[in-house]
Order: sequence, then structure tokens, then C-alpha cells
Amino acid sequence: MMWTILFLLFSVFLVYVAHLFNVTVPEEIHEKWKYRRMGAVGKLMMHVSLVHDYLYPGTLSHAQFIRKFLKRLIMMASGESLAPDVELKKEVFEGVNVHVYIPPEMAGKSDLLRGFVYLHGGGLTVHDTETYDGLTRQISKALGAVVVSIDFRPTPEYTFPIPYEDSFRATKWFLQHADQYGVDPNRIAIGGDSAGGYLTATVAQGILDDAETPNLKLQVLVYPWLQMLDLNTPSHQIHRNAMLPSIAMALYSNMLLYGTNVTMEIMQAFMTNNHTSIEFRNSALFRERFSHSLVPSEMRSASSYTPPTHGTSVSGAGQKIWEECKDIFLDPRSCPFLGKDLSGLPTTYVATVEFDPLRDDGVMYAKLLEQVGVEVTWRHYDHAMHGMLWMGPGIVFEEGRQMLADMLEFVNLRL
Repeated sequence: MMWTILFLLFSVFLVYVAHLFNVTVPEEIHEKWKYRRMGAVGKLMMHVSLVHDYLYPGTLSHAQFIRKFLKRLIMMASGESLAPDVELKKEVFEGVNVHVYIPPEMAGKSDLLRGFVYLHGGGLTVHDTETYDGLTRQISKALGAVVVSIDFRPTPEYTFPIPYEDSFRATKWFLQHADQYGVDPNRIAIGGDSAGGYLTATVAQGILDDAETPNLKLQVLVYPWLQMLDLNTPSHQIHRNAMLPSIAMALYSNMLLYGTNVTMEIMQAFMTNNHTSIEFRNSALFRERFSHSLVPSEMRSASSYTPPTHGTSVSGAGQKIWEECKDIFLDPRSCPFLGKDLSGLPTTYVATVEFDPLRDDGVMYAKLLEQVGVEVTWRHYDHAMHGMLWMGPGIVFEEGRQMLADMLEFVNLRL
């Protein structure tokens, strides 16, 4: 009897494992087995989180669980092993916790070094400076630069504009005190991936408008999340169910706005792109800054893409969201597309990936900057997905390795 039960349990386990690895892999993805592994991990995390949410309901509990799950997964391998000769100092800049990485080049050198401020990804919710330790060490080592990785306070515990304000304050302090770290204040770049790309773009605009602070020399945006006003861009339509699905971006947007008070009604309004007013959708500002024509035609050619129809109705829930959040939606600190004057921004590097609902955020922003005369380098990776730049020291895609090499080559030449 016992052997029968054990056999049944083992059979159920095998069926479950097979289900986890039953992941649809896009034909264009090169390293299909790694992609399938990531899909399996994503499914496992979703299943475990469903059990956790049943036992401990609530947005905050969900976010904290996902945060711990990913941190334990990523930190199973040490990021320090990727650049052990880079020194880490944990400091506080204007009340904000930061990691400061000192390259070996600093030892015995009197010349000022370059600086790089890094803002990590994770939807403003699930990562921190610890989980990104391996990436920021590599950047410091490769560039021979002092890297400051900012540990901004996360959502949903802290809502807009807290993540921005922490990032801006720490960046400004570093620019004004760069000499204390042997850094030339005129040779400092800022960069980030995903949600860190949003913070990079908004902080760069804030620094530009701050007369007290030296301007940044470069900004680097890697598959950036830059707006939540149109969740029906071509890439949201075409890649809605990618490894990073559109529903996740709706949740991250909601947590930035509402913190722990996210409801299914609010989520549904965002997922149907029904959270702004008809007046705004018909405004010249929206039609100019969020035009799908900013995206190259070949990126809009999929049969699953439908061009926008202006003037369509908005649900009662959507109108309520707009009334509650209008001031935040239209604040350039929440959406860099809406910056009043983009022309003075630093030289910009934008990397986008194909299998990503956020693809067009980066594409559109690059075009907007080009239109006002900012020098922009845009690189698109046809065979890559969101997150490939950094998934942890033990999870490396060749496309991600190439993305990092390309980014570092650009920064090394321009900074």
C-alpha cells in the first residue's frame, strides 16, 4: 500500500514538473531551454504565490512574498564572484541607502574617475541593490568607474513620488559631492533597466532642471518602463502574454498609484486601457507624445495589432481613476514622455527587446528625444525578452551578455 501511494505521489510530481516546463517558446528565441527554465520558474512562483495569497491575502503581502522568493532565487549564487576585486561600501546619501562600488583602478590613482549611477529594475517592487549586486559590480569593473546603486524605497509600501524622490535626492547628492569619491562630476552617467529606466529618465529630467547641480553626461535606458497612460501600444497588443505580461505592468502601475489599495476594478480598467479620459486621449499632447506612428511600421505589422480609435467611451471606473490620479498621470516625474523641454537632456542610449510589452516605451521615447535634437543611440534585440540583461549570477542568456557588452562599449566611448 505504501509503495502504491509513493508511486502515485511521484507520478503526480512528474506530471506537475512536466506542466511547469510546458512553456510556449517563441521561434525567434535562440536559447530555448533557458527560456523554458525561466517560464517554469515563473509558473512555480505564480502557483506558490496563489497559495500564499490565499493564506495571507493583500497586495502588500503578495509583493513582499514575491520579493523574498526572487531574492532567495537570485542570491543562491554570489554576485561578488563576478568581480571580487571591486570594493563595496554601503552608505547613505541624503537619507537614501546606496551601494558604492570602488573599482581596483582607484587604488593609488590621483586622477579623477568616471561615475555611473544605477537604478535597478523590478517594477519598483521586487528587486533591490542586493539582488543587482552582480550587475553593478560588473559595470564598475568593466568601466573602471565608481558605481552608485540606489536602494530607493519600493512600492506598494511607498507610492508616487517616493521612488523618484529617493532616486533624485541620492543622484543629486552624488553629483554635488563626487570629488569625495574621486569622481569627476562632469563625467557621470545614469542608467537603469525596466522600472530603473523610468527612474533614470525622470531623474535625468529633474537634474537638468536643477540649477544647483552639474548635468549628467549620459543616460542609459535598457528596456525601460516609461509610461502607464497607454497600455495598448503595438507591443502591449502583440506581446501582451510575454514572459513579462501586460497584467504585471498594470499591477506595478497600480501599486505606484494606489499602494496597498489596489482592487480588481482598478486592475480591470488598466488592463482594458480604460483608465484615462476621452478629453486627454483626444488632446494634442496625447496624439503627439503617444502616437503609435513613432513606432516603425514593421513593428506594427503583426495581425494582432489594431490601431487606436480616438474618442471611444470610458467606463465609470476609468473616469473615477482619471479624476483620482490625473495630477500624477500628467506629472513628468511619473511619465518622462510629458517633460516640458526634452531638448537639453544628455546623450542617450536606449536598448529595447522584441518579446516585451514595454518595447514601444523605449522606441517612442527615443524618437521623441531625436525630434528635439538629443543625440540618441537606439539598439533593438530581435531575439531577446524583457529581463535578459540581468536575471542573477546563475542565469545568463547570450543575448543578455551581448546587451551588457554593447551598453558598456557605448558608455566607455562616451563617458
